Amino acid sequence: MYRVLLILCIMLISNIAYAQVNADDEYILEADKVTRIGDNLYEAEGNVSLTSKGITITSEKMIYNSKTSRVQAEGGVILESPEQKMEADKIDYNMNRQTGTAENIQGFIAPFNYLCAKSMNKTGPSTFTVKDAKISACSGSVPEWSLSMYEGKLDLDGYMQMNHATVNVVDSPFIYIPKFFYPVSSNRKTGFLMPMIGYSQKMGAIGNIQYYIAPDINYDFTFGVGLYSERGVMEEAEARYALDDKSSFYVAAEHIKDFGSEADTKSRWRATLRNQYVPVKNLYLNLNGDYVSDYLYIRDYNDYTSPYYNKDNYQNMHFAELRLKYYNDFIDSHIHYRRDMLYRDTNTGYNQNQLVRMPSIRLNKIIKDIPYVFFEYDLSYDYLKYRQKTFFNNQQNKADEYNDWVMNRFSTYGRLYTPIDLKVLTITPSAYVGYVRWQDSTKPFNFEDSISPDFGGIYKLNDSTAQKYWGGAELMLSVKEIYKDYGLFRHSIQNNIKMGYSPKLNHPISNTTTYYPDLLPYDVTSNQSTLSYEFITALVGQGWNMKLTLNQGVDFMNMKNPLTPLDAKFSLNALGYLTNTTEMIYNYSGEIEEGEPRMQYFTNTLTLRFLKYFYLTNTYTYNGQVYNKSQNSNIFNTNVGISAGINVWRIAAQGYYNWSGYNSNISFDNLQPKSFGASILYNAECWSLGFRGDVTQSIVNSINGQYKRNEIKLYILFSLRGLGDSNIDAYSIIQENPI
Repeated sequence: MYRVLLILCIMLISNIAYAQVNADDEYILEADKVTRIGDNLYEAEGNVSLTSKGITITSEKMIYNSKTSRVQAEGGVILESPEQKMEADKIDYNMNRQTGTAENIQGFIAPFNYLCAKSMNKTGPSTFTVKDAKISACSGSVPEWSLSMYEGKLDLDGYMQMNHATVNVVDSPFIYIPKFFYPVSSNRKTGFLMPMIGYSQKMGAIGNIQYYIAPDINYDFTFGVGLYSERGVMEEAEARYALDDKSSFYVAAEHIKDFGSEADTKSRWRATLRNQYVPVKNLYLNLNGDYVSDYLYIRDYNDYTSPYYNKDNYQNMHFAELRLKYYNDFIDSHIHYRRDMLYRDTNTGYNQNQLVRMPSIRLNKIIKDIPYVFFEYDLSYDYLKYRQKTFFNNQQNKADEYNDWVMNRFSTYGRLYTPIDLKVLTITPSAYVGYVRWQDSTKPFNFEDSISPDFGGIYKLNDSTAQKYWGGAELMLSVKEIYKDYGLFRHSIQNNIKMGYSPKLNHPISNTTTYYPDLLPYDVTSNQSTLSYEFITALVGQGWNMKLTLNQGVDFMNMKNPLTPLDAKFSLNALGYLTNTTEMIYNYSGEIEEGEPRMQYFTNTLTLRFLKYFYLTNTYTYNGQVYNKSQNSNIFNTNVGISAGINVWRIAAQGYYNWSGYNSNISFDNLQPKSFGASILYNAECWSLGFRGDVTQSIVNSINGQYKRNEIKLYILFSLRGLGDSNIDAYSIIQENPI
């Protein structure tokens, strides 16, 4: 046995032989034996390998024509390129034209497809026709699922068109499809997405079909329809466009004429906008929003709409905004129109609270280029409209209430500070002053003036005009970090002391009889005269760390309860197996107003992974506010959630339990179970199948009255690699009891 290396190029062969190829083309033929059987014809035997243009063909026997680049190979033929690796009994292939035929071929086509066919005809660099063929995203001679066809056309840059196809489970036919288009490209391509089907007692038969259009790499569209036999037909649209790395546009919207609506409208919709355009340097134009037609929209359609919407908006808060921003070293300028909206349940119906800024003009910046000092300023003008709507259900037999409040607002704030860096600490003295003016109020200001003997005051100039000014000074002492290295870990300590003073101002409480604006920052100031201490300690080891921060202060102006709430934060990370973050703000001593919670805020997130198979998360969030007798409810939610899961072999199981105080006055005692459920999923190499069950408990205010609602849902979770995934709403039970 011997090996011959033959490099076929223009310098070794006559010019006529390479008239059809470029001068830079090179063909490398290796074999145990090579015999020249004609002017341009070579026969190779034994461990034959021919390479050119990124394609390698190996076989036991080959005849190669150096003039036409035709290859005839048989016996363990393998054809390899960056996009494919195919095995065949026999091939007849033209290396120049990248065309040819093959018999009994099978192998891999990028990105994750396996193909076998009795015969194949390669009609171009990326196109094929096949007969008696099978394609699958699963490997092996008997794939777990596959698509068989009598004949088909394959384009590596797009789809495989199948005629008379069947869907096979293991090796048994399951479904017959006369014509089917299967995606084979790793690039985005136009076509139908995986449909969502199912049945719900409330929605009826469900079918969601979407068509995806990808004209180019930087923009695409999605259009679809959602079919609900008990509700109607939903139109869906989505568009994305990236102009450059700073300018991008995104719009998603859906609409349904809902003849089964429990809300106050039957024309229901949702729109999401995330758009930014940068016409010149430092100038930004933004159009953003997440808006709905009614307060029940998220409850009714969150489980069925596309994933581009915010699925975690449990507070039912929405906004829309148009913003123009320009910035440089000395100014950040904003002009924007913004509408914030919050829906919440009440005992008689529901509220819609809106705050509209039309427009809001703001100039602010922290300037660091002034010698020796830093200067922070904020100037703003807002035309504010606050609207509170109370919608009553039909059983109340009374008209809905509308409560509007309109005003002009002017605000200015400035702060000077100078960090003085010493050897062991940094001293930062600062002074600040602010002014706010409210005028043209449609509701009369009827509060009493609050005037400080030092500097500051709140004045009612007339029924429609009021103003406030205040100022103060602070001194921050930051002791530089000290640490000691123990080898296995490092221990560090930091200390910060802050002392501040500004006159005490008594801000009236907005209620049904007293109107004091508290809608934007600087409307209300707090902790005017305090001395606070912050302690930070941390341990840092190889692959693990923990940090504890404590902050406590004294408010000299508060005679009843001078101690400010304790703010404690803790974080822990250990080799990626254990992570924890905890924060608590707690009024632990002093007198508490009636209805005021001791615990103002608490959140904890714990994740535990054991050999990366088991994890546990636990979160608690409490958004507290300072309560008074005239304010006995919180407009925000309290949520608690626990989930745990395990992943062994190919089986993944998970369960969760959530509480919420959304429909009651917020306190720990009023938290009730809201939802719980579990899922189990089998993950094979190229497909997955599982089930998820959810139980949801809620209180609903519809136009027909208020009722308790219990809903049980069972989903089938199904995915095929290459085709996508789908959640099938297989079964649901809804129980409703009037309140």
